[in-house]
Amino acid sequence: APLTLAVPENWQASVSEALAQATTSRSWQLVPASEPADAELSENGAGQLVWQEPIVLAVPFVTEWEDVPQADAEAILANGHELAVVLPWSGLTPDWKPLRVDGRFPTDANYPFVNRLTLASASSATNVTQAVNELLPVLQSALAPEPVIHLASVGDIMLDRGLGIVIQGGNLAYPFAKVAPLLQNADITVGNMESAMGTLGEPAAKSYPFRAPPVAAEALALGGFDVVSLANNHGMDYGPDALLQAIELLQAQGVTPIGAGANFDAAHAPYITQINGLSLAFLAYVNVPIEARSAFDTAVWTATENSPGLAWADPEVIAADVTAVRDQVDHVIVVLHSGYEYIEEPSPPQVAAAEAAIDAGAKLVIGHHAHILQGIDFYNDGVIVYGLGNFAFEIDGPPETAVLNVWLDAEGVRSLELIPAIIQEGGAPRLAESWEAAPILRQVYFLTRILNSR
Repeated sequence: APLTLAVPENWQASVSEALAQATTSRSWQLVPASEPADAELSENGAGQLVWQEPIVLAVPFVTEWEDVPQADAEAILANGHELAVVLPWSGLTPDWKPLRVDGRFPTDANYPFVNRLTLASASSATNVTQAVNELLPVLQSALAPEPVIHLASVGDIMLDRGLGIVIQGGNLAYPFAKVAPLLQNADITVGNMESAMGTLGEPAAKSYPFRAPPVAAEALALGGFDVVSLANNHGMDYGPDALLQAIELLQAQGVTPIGAGANFDAAHAPYITQINGLSLAFLAYVNVPIEARSAFDTAVWTATENSPGLAWADPEVIAADVTAVRDQVDHVIVVLHSGYEYIEEPSPPQVAAAEAAIDAGAKLVIGHHAHILQGIDFYNDGVIVYGLGNFAFEIDGPPETAVLNVWLDAEGVRSLELIPAIIQEGGAPRLAESWEAAPILRQVYFLTRILNSR
């Protein structure tokens, strides 16, 4: 006779499916949780852990509320709150923001609020205990939560000028020393390399040609970067030979360059990677205006069939690239260098490129170029982060910046947050103090409300 397994009503279907597909030495018959049984699956009960999922206290993304003490969180769980809703992690959408609890994010191992499903034997009989122990890994595998990827991203990184002098002097950790733990903690970290790199080439006839020393590639790897875009208005500041040298230097350090290459196909080739059981494809593009001061047009650097260059952000080309790769991976992520410098509103070409990416199936667009933070658009089935500003950059400009954290699962972007930072004199970033962080977030939320009210 089969053994009986008591199962909560909301788990009956998934457990039944799991047992139908499994091979165990003993058969099982499911009964309601209220009935006596040989073994029991229970929510938050005693027994061996089968499944768990964080319970989140979520507020609208633009709410100026990031963290809550655990005691207050427990009160909200018990009594409710006019701003916060209680959701399972899988019920989140990116326009709702989970509150950290005493600094702990829902995906952290020590996050305090979790729903659990446990398996326990109701009999001390040896045959039942053995059958339960055999059943446990079957249920753990079948009911496992969706895998999650934690992605971190930042804006413009320029390792020439003072930062270049420091790293060339041997202090490779200096540019990212005060933010590296945050960048290294992510499963994958993405940046924008806002300069040429290496020793080759001559400066282009344009404003502010930049070239970072060869050790910049090692500094990026040391700081936690896995992927960097070269598709920007400084990527070929020292010509095609320097571009190809930068690609080689980065690859030698285990950092993957995107958005540039020896020809059109190389510049538009997606970088595909597998993380935590999910596959991601990264593409990168640039579309910036002609320089007012020098009249230089970055579009002349567009890669062709036979010449090195960058991937230009033509909406039709972006759509074709995304369409070509979207069925090969779980999610496509596009990095976009576009907009008007020091203008908070996204430019028409910037919007057209970003929306083309999402409309074609990308789940996330990460932007920069304006040298300031811009808003976030929850557009159709994706998220467009229009501008992350500068990050490591010795420049006369606003010091406010941020690290973007994104959590993706099988459905797409599950959650995102901004961790405010400040660019110090000399160009190296540090995390913002609380009094500095609040106005940074307030401004991004203000711009985000404007974008999402259209």
